[in-house]
Formats: sequence, C-alpha cells, structure tokens
Amino acid sequence: MRTMAQMNVRLDQNEQRIKSLEKKVKKVEAERDDYKARYSKALVTIREQAAQIKELTAKVDSYEKTLAWFRRDKFGRHSEADDIKEPQPDDQDQVKGKRKRGQQFGSKGHGRTKRTDLDQDEIILDIDNKACSSCLKPFKLLPETDNFTLAEIETLLYQVRYRRQRYARQCKCAGKKIITAPPAPRLYRRTTIGNSLWIHLCVQKFLHGMPTNRILKDLALRGLGISAGTVTDGYKVINDLLEPLYEAIKTFCQGENYWHADETSWRVFSDDNGKRNSKKWWLWVIAGQQAVTYILDKSRSRSVPEDFFAGSIGILMTDRYSAYKCLSAAIKKAWCWVHVRRDFIKLLAVPKFKKWAKNWLIEIAKLFVLNHARNFLWSAGKDSGSDWEQAQKALCDHTDLMQNNWRMELRKCLHKEQKTAMQSLKKHWDGLTLFLVDPRIPLDNNKAERLLRGCVIQRKNSYGNGVEWAGHLSAKFFTVFQTWLINGLDPQALLLDYFNQCSLHPGKPPPTVVNFLPWEMSQERKDDFCLPLSYKRPA
Repeated sequence: MRTMAQMNVRLDQNEQRIKSLEKKVKKVEAERDDYKARYSKALVTIREQAAQIKELTAKVDSYEKTLAWFRRDKFGRHSEADDIKEPQPDDQDQVKGKRKRGQQFGSKGHGRTKRTDLDQDEIILDIDNKACSSCLKPFKLLPETDNFTLAEIETLLYQVRYRRQRYARQCKCAGKKIITAPPAPRLYRRTTIGNSLWIHLCVQKFLHGMPTNRILKDLALRGLGISAGTVTDGYKVINDLLEPLYEAIKTFCQGENYWHADETSWRVFSDDNGKRNSKKWWLWVIAGQQAVTYILDKSRSRSVPEDFFAGSIGILMTDRYSAYKCLSAAIKKAWCWVHVRRDFIKLLAVPKFKKWAKNWLIEIAKLFVLNHARNFLWSAGKDSGSDWEQAQKALCDHTDLMQNNWRMELRKCLHKEQKTAMQSLKKHWDGLTLFLVDPRIPLDNNKAERLLRGCVIQRKNSYGNGVEWAGHLSAKFFTVFQTWLINGLDPQALLLDYFNQCSLHPGKPPPTVVNFLPWEMSQERKDDFCLPLSYKRPA
C-alpha cells in the first residue's frame, strides 16, 4: 500500500500538471481571442475593401461611359443617329451598305433651281471674225442661239449729298428771316450713316453672326471707312429704339399657351460700370407659336423662367433641367425624348451595357416612328376616322409597353447606371407622355435648340459681348429677327421700315409698334414684307 508521503507527492504532481494545463488553456484562450480579434479586424477590412471595390467599380463604369461618350463626340460621327436596327436579309440596301447622301444616281431630281425673283439682263455674245479665214466668205447668221444663265452680284455703295435749300423773307411779317428745308430722315441726329447702311450692319451682325470688325473691313475694301466707335455709339441708340418692340413681343409670347425653351452660356466681359465680370452669363430662348423671346441674364437659376411665366398658363417643352421643374402647376412640363435617348446612347458605348441599351434605343425609335405616323395624319387634317384611331391606339399601346418594361426593370437588381436611367424614366414619365393627348407637342425640343444655333455662331465669332448693354441689344435683335422669320416676314425689309419710322423723330422709337407685330399686321402688309420663297424659315 502507498504511504501518505507517496500520495502527497502524487497529489503535488497532479496539482502541478493542473496548473500547467491551466496555463496552456489560458494561453490557447488568449491565442483564440487574439485570432478572433484579428479575424474580426480582417473581416471589417475585407468589408471596407469590398465596399471600396464596389465604389471604384461604379466609378470605373461611369468613367468608361464618359470616356466612350467623349470618344464618340470628338472622334466619332457628329450625329446621334445610330444603326441600331439589324439589317434584314431581304433589305438589300442595308446588306450592301449605307445609302449615300445626296441625289442618287439615276434619280429624276429637281433640275436646276429657278431664280424667277431676280432681275434679268440680256447680253449678246458674238464672235470677232465672222468670215472664213481662207476664202473670206462671210458666215450666215442662224436664228437659234446657244443660251445659258449666270447669277451675278453687284454691291452698290454710295454717298448722298443733301443740299438744303434756304429762303429769305422779303416781307416784314413775324417769323424767321431765313427758312431752311427740313433735314433728310436719319436714325439719330449727327449720324453720317444712312438707314440702309445701318440695316446692313445690323443684319450682318445679329442675323448672320458676322463680327463688327469683319463687316467694317469688308466696307473698307469697298472704299468706305467707318470707325468701330461710330458703330458702337449708333448701337447704343438702336438699343433704346428697339425697347418697345422687344417688350411688345415678349408680352405676347407670355400670353401664348405652348412654348419651347432652352438656354446657353453667353460671355459679357464687363458690366455697364466698367467692372470686369468673372462669371459667364446665360442666354435663354422661349419660343411660342408666333413669338420668340431671348433673355440675357447673369444666372441660370429658376428665377428667369419663373419671372417670365408668372401668370401664364400652358405647356412648356424643355429638357430635364431643374429650373423648369420649379414652375407652377399652371405650366405643364413636357420633356424631350432626345435627352432621354442620350442616356442610353452613353450606355451603348460601354460593352457591358450595350445589348441592354440597344433594346431601349430600338423601343424609343419605334416611338418616334409611330408618333410621326400619327402627326402626319394630324397635319393633314385627318385627326378623326379609323386611320387616326388606329395610329393613336398603336402609339398608346407602345407607350404602355415601355412603361411596363421600366417598371419590371426597376424590380431587378440593376447596375447603378442602369438604375439611374430607369429612375429618370419613372420620374419624368408624365411629362414624357404628355404628347399623347396633345398632337402639337413633338418628342423633341429641336425648335428651341435650332433657334439658339445662330446665337451660338455669333458667340463663337465674337466671343459674346464686351459690355452689358451690348448683350441686351443682341437679345433684342435675336427676338425681333426670329419672331419675324418664323412668321414668314423679311427681317431686312421690316427693320428698314422700322428705322424709317424712327427717323421721323430722330433718336426716338415710333409712337406705336403695332405695324411691326405679325399678329397685328394686315394680310396686305404681310404680303408686302413676306420672305422670298428661296429663304427657309427657321425652326
């Protein structure tokens, strides 16, 4: 049997083993806790990196979309028209290649353009030697001639010297002793430029976009030297003369019930106090059916459309710029489908979104085709009957299909870029489908953008305006010219008539501008100032 001493020794050994095991357990537990902490830290890091990867991936996709858009814009075709339709086997033209631009070989064509509005002179061309050089026998003159016509131009620049006759009284009656004939009509006192030359300066600059310096150089080549300061002083007077006409057009435009609107940047390098502007200004265009108004303002904020449309009721077609969304409920907003289409064109350039974007572009193309078919009937006066009902039903069915498609897309797990495009459709859908109940509304805002094209050309040629009053003068001329043009009136002839009316009271506008407003003109006056058939109306 074991002695007590042996048992105590054995007990001590077991206690030592227990303590050793406890130390090992504590060490393992410490290592386990350390591993847990490191694992938790690593898991947090992994999640953070996963979030960063997701964020960076989204940025890369966005940058790829932007880069693809810039490549297309700078190095691709300058058109948004894409060959999104797959060529069919029976469509030989598409299989062989794209149709060439211009008149096709073998087509009938329209022949040479007839210029019946031009004055005609007749010149007979003859030969020098009318006899045979060998036998000197004279040639016989034939009754028929070989005829052709050339269009030529001749600019007549001249000065008129007016001699004011003076008379002396030979009686003793009251009054002036020397009586002088009244002066010739002029735009303002002391000017040496006639109204016809002022018309040339204004039309070349504000209608054709030619800078003043180039116009003066052209006149100098023809022998007439005019300083830029003389023209600038005249423009200051014209700025005041156009004010009542501009305000009358603006007021009428505010009273219409359907408009297109857009805006573009415009440089004004210093204000009327001579201080240099550090920020660019904005040129707004608001086009009704009979009147067009241009507004130059320092800001691109909602205050400009809010001030213009205060008290107006109607429909406004624009892009999706937020300033137009803040207008009152009395102005219904119709959004441009071309800007919606651009969302998918940008995604089309990214390989991962190409198929998805292409399907949506095809649906939008079908929408344009169906709406064009309906508008053809409406413009022809066939807005009733079976054909109209069929076209209207086809258009409504297609918009319903598109609405169901974007609703189904939003239920899926989409990429951020795809989801943004679908949410934009959802947000603007009521305005995008407003054309269904009003055939006047097109699917695009091309009217406003085309009315800004001439302004952009002038901005490119002249870099904007040097001072504030000159910028407002540009907006006034754009308003007057484009309003006359969309109503089929000749701006050059009408402006000359307006300046002649101003010349009756030099430096002052005419007492009334009714005769220069298209909606107030008689039909006889419209016929007198109508545009030539060769001039294409804008927008």
